[in-house]
Amino acid sequence: MTRADLKAAAKEKLRGNWGWGALVTLIFCVICTFLPVFRVRIVVSLIAAFLSLGLLSATYDLVNDKKTDNVFMATFSQIKGQRSGLIFSTWILSFIFQTLWTFLLVVPGIIKGIAYSQAIYIAQDAADDGKTMTATEAITLSRKVMDGHKWELFVLCLSFLGWEILSLFTLFIGFLWVIPYMQTTLAEYHKYVMDEYSKQQGQTSTDGQQTTSFNV
Repeated sequence: MTRADLKAAAKEKLRGNWGWGALVTLIFCVICTFLPVFRVRIVVSLIAAFLSLGLLSATYDLVNDKKTDNVFMATFSQIKGQRSGLIFSTWILSFIFQTLWTFLLVVPGIIKGIAYSQAIYIAQDAADDGKTMTATEAITLSRKVMDGHKWELFVLCLSFLGWEILSLFTLFIGFLWVIPYMQTTLAEYHKYVMDEYSKQQGQTSTDGQQTTSFNV
């Protein structure tokens, strides 16, 4: 699936939902605007980062046809149902791992960030399906899924740079639509890369069976 295909799929999901996406993003931005009242910068950064997972979870729900129509509830989709514990632990562990890699060198930190990029989606799927999974397992699976796809995702994210620059000239208002567009595209990318991984695992399993049969 090409970048154009992923973006087309995202636009299709957002058809009739652009206002919803903009409102969810606006609520998140308003909350983050008032976060500095805590005065502790690291606390503000951590809270804002965790709240941003609501955008990820909400758009992933949209892609999976599980959209929460209530924009306030959608803003906090990461804590809906059984998600909160697994998503939080996966997020904080990913953050710690990526930070440690960044302390070594910036580039390895970026690479690991991309490798861990699917962990939250994986954790959300596990929580929604009632499956038992640990944060470490979600991160490990994300690394396996992203093997051979890191550059692909990096370029996909870069492809939104033009829209982001244009949004700066709209006094940041354009981001209310660019962010849902980007997040929905990334959610579509997750489904694509998981399908690719499943096919690869199926092929590996089939090859293994064929090899065993041949040896016998």
